Amino acid sequence: MRAEGMVEIAASCGSTWDALTDPVVLAGCVPGAGSVSIEPVGPAELALKGRIGQGFLSLPAEGRVELSDLVRPDAATATLRGSVAGTALEASARVTLEETGPDRTLLRWAADASIAGPLAGMAAPYLDREGPGLVARTLDCLRIRLEAAADPEAA
Repeated sequence: MRAEGMVEIAASCGSTWDALTDPVVLAGCVPGAGSVSIEPVGPAELALKGRIGQGFLSLPAEGRVELSDLVRPDAATATLRGSVAGTALEASARVTLEETGPDRTLLRWAADASIAGPLAGMAAPYLDREGPGLVARTLDCLRIRLEAAADPEAA
């Protein structure tokens, strides 16, 4: 899967950066990641373990996320290496933030993901079809949270 997009957020670059690099905030916005534990294992690395998906499509997952190319508050890269039900998943995402006005941020993103192993034949088309929407829903959730925090009366 390869995808890219952008989202405009009515919050400062600094606030957006802080939310993007906070694993608890970000995990709260990833659909289906509600039962995944996140543990720091280094200054820029996180261990993930739990189940992803919903209902009977909930599968065991584990992996590590490494943050790199951190340029606060302008850009960051996250790389995930892990497995879901014994099938290897590798993904990377790059975000850049641009201040477009007072408390206005343009977030551009690009993501790549690949899957290999027993479920790859079945999961790869799903990843290609649903992956870009998953990223977009995650960032839209983040946008909503940031804008609500910036303007409590709008919530």
